[in-house]
Amino acid sequence: MSKSPSSQASAQAIAEVMMHIGHLADSMGYTQGLKPSQWTALRYFARANPSQRTVSAFAEFHATTRGAASQMVEVLVTKNLLTRVPVPEDRRVIQLHPTPKALELLENDPLKEFAGVIAALSGPDQLQLADLLSRVLRGLLNKRQAAA
Repeated sequence: MSKSPSSQASAQAIAEVMMHIGHLADSMGYTQGLKPSQWTALRYFARANPSQRTVSAFAEFHATTRGAASQMVEVLVTKNLLTRVPVPEDRRVIQLHPTPKALELLENDPLKEFAGVIAALSGPDQLQLADLLSRVLRGLLNKRQAAA
């Protein structure tokens, strides 16, 4: 079954709106001396359970290479936003924890403004948006994985 030209154009228009939203949200992340990817890393390490606070786990979450994740972590350690903590049970494993300075920065996370726009939607609209975006994300991740 092929899609009609109007449904393809509509899907294209939706994809373009989603990309525009992504770019706007991304541009909000250039603040407090950080880049959007650094904010993403801070959020990740502040919320992840301790066993997932490693460079490898972050690289997988952020869909990047371990080397790129390691470079980002190094910048955040240098900025005194993350600290390395060896795991006592396995000294080869290094966990990364946000510093008090990082937690203070996260109080003014630029993503909160974006979340506020979503919070202004009705409860049912928020649930529907979350469901639809999750399905789109899963579809994109599946395509990416199939291409790898």
